[in-house]
Amino acid sequence: MYKTSDDRRFKKIKKEIRRAFIDLVMEKGYDKLTVSEIANRADINRMTFYSHYESIEDIFIELCDDIETEIVDAVSKEDKFDIDRLFEVLNELMLKEIDFYRLVADDSNINIALFRSGFKNAISQLVRENLKQENYESQTDRLIIADLVAVCITYSYIDWLTGEFGDIPISEVTNITKKMLSAFSPIVKT
Repeated sequence: MYKTSDDRRFKKIKKEIRRAFIDLVMEKGYDKLTVSEIANRADINRMTFYSHYESIEDIFIELCDDIETEIVDAVSKEDKFDIDRLFEVLNELMLKEIDFYRLVADDSNINIALFRSGFKNAISQLVRENLKQENYESQTDRLIIADLVAVCITYSYIDWLTGEFGDIPISEVTNITKKMLSAFSPIVKT
């Protein structure tokens, strides 16, 4: 498990470890990483690494958790749920580390299920909350609609990241996804 702290120095070292992790995954691939390499790249010793993380996988787990939190926090700040704002946040998030996310989506050695699950859970949570505020149908209906919307959006991004849709820009993927979602979801208006 990864460790947390409000200490600025602790956070700074974590940021350096995570940057080293991302850079090394891009250079070498996930399955070839060692703690020593990450520590060397982050300019720390192995003991410092272990005071922040128990394993290399913990870095990835924390990244996935942070993605989920970032999505929810950014979209929850709005007065009312806005699907366009959700896609805007998701696009900004993807573009910050696009090469890393493409690798994550396409590398069989990385736990894509963890990445996919965090992404889906964040979207589902936002949609469920919106449907609840709108007093939409029953709780079961809200859960099903939220999960369908979240799965559709999640796989649109993952398939785009892996190149499944060719070279089309993410804006086109989001427009097509919104159009399709508007046919069955009360939260999507085109």
